[in-house]
Amino acid sequence: MVALKPLRASAHRPLLLALGLGYLAFVIYGSLVPLHYTPRPWGEAVAHFRQIPYLHLGIGSRADWVANILLFIPLAFFWLGLLWSRSPLGRVLATVAVMAAGVALAVGIEFTQIFFPPRTVSMNDIIAEAVGTVIGIGVWWARGPSLVRWYDDWWRVKTPATLAERVAWTYLAVVFMYGVLPLDLTVSAVEIFRKWREGKLILIPFTGLPSEPGQAIYDVATDTLLWTPLAFLWRIVGNRRGMKVLGMTTGFAALLELLQLFVYSRVTSVTQVILAAVGGALGVFLGGRYAARMGTDVRTAERLPRSYIPETLLPLTLALLWIGGLAALFWYPYNFRTDGTFLRARLDDLLATVPFQAYYYGTEYRAATEVFRKVVFFAPLGVFLGWLVARLRWRWRGLASFFCLVLVAGVALTILLGRLALPEKSPDSMDLILEWLGGLLGFVVARLVVARRLHRVRVARPAVHSHEWRSWSPASAFTRGPPCEHRSSPPLQARSEDT
Repeated sequence: MVALKPLRASAHRPLLLALGLGYLAFVIYGSLVPLHYTPRPWGEAVAHFRQIPYLHLGIGSRADWVANILLFIPLAFFWLGLLWSRSPLGRVLATVAVMAAGVALAVGIEFTQIFFPPRTVSMNDIIAEAVGTVIGIGVWWARGPSLVRWYDDWWRVKTPATLAERVAWTYLAVVFMYGVLPLDLTVSAVEIFRKWREGKLILIPFTGLPSEPGQAIYDVATDTLLWTPLAFLWRIVGNRRGMKVLGMTTGFAALLELLQLFVYSRVTSVTQVILAAVGGALGVFLGGRYAARMGTDVRTAERLPRSYIPETLLPLTLALLWIGGLAALFWYPYNFRTDGTFLRARLDDLLATVPFQAYYYGTEYRAATEVFRKVVFFAPLGVFLGWLVARLRWRWRGLASFFCLVLVAGVALTILLGRLALPEKSPDSMDLILEWLGGLLGFVVARLVVARRLHRVRVARPAVHSHEWRSWSPASAFTRGPPCEHRSSPPLQARSEDT
């Protein structure tokens, strides 16, 4: 583990400035979508703003309240970090400035929304955004410098095991954040009983699945595969036995289902825990296989030059299969319309709308679900392509990386055009960006974890005796520790990857 150095604000200001400006633009843009500007006299707008109501929120409106709070937390966090000073007086002044700016921005956005129907203007939003500003300031005061150091440590870490560990916990945090959306929280026994009466509390496994077979298969598959990457990453770290990884995966899934009991719009089901266990078992199996072949197995390292073509074709095959799976997923139920009039009208509608407009019409939970699906389902494609690039020789990796990212963009564009021919789909131009970002995220993770582990195996091969290695089998993925162990011995002379 790399020792943490004292935080130097000046070193992180370019990053915090970029994040602050980018997130500020997102907040303003997202608050005015769908950008239907309607001119109004200034005096009339001011009079209307003075009379904005305070709404009494029910269970269905709590998500909007919480969403406005969450919206301003990162904004205050980034800008306070940008203005952070080493002197106590400077920190106090920066805090006051960020607080005043956050409240002014909240008031300004609500006033501007008067000119952008159908946006709703209410005092609740101003209060929620002010609360979010306070929380963001508090988060920076409590953990801001340490979080920046943690970010720095990401790029200093060289061992694939440490990277895999950090990616795993980050992935788990994202799953939990999505799992408790839309945050229409409740602790009322009456509302929880009503939730059970509405069929949102399922205690009998595999009941409550959609009646349509295709949708049921999709739900089961996604709920299973959601937990596979987590178990895979934990397994390849090498310091946990397979059964421990399986228990951790299942335990976190059960904890998430327990938390969803207090989120009114979410369904709490025993089935989710069972499917998480299945997905965890699959991740343990694949992680054990990967660790045996790529972890520290010198025999595998020595076979790499001879098995160059098969090892390259495997990730390519998986990438092509995943592309087919993406098309099958996003084009379901395949009732395409190919008449020219319909397609031209759909294309005109797509070009006439602004990004995120399709996400605005609906609940916050639906918008978050669509964003999550677009990013998560394209991430494995990036992982397979990153794995493919890691198998290539150094001289080809730069060009191959470019073509792989172009391929991800091409797949996203093809799926978007196919969805235009489906009457019940509502494609958005933002889908292209989200899907490409998902592929890019998976590509970067694969290059950080897979490529570094492959480089370590090829460059430094430990000299060990054959009796010191333990054979690997599917059962050993759950019962044994790391697939292979060796006693300390001097490594062989490093060799080039191109040899």
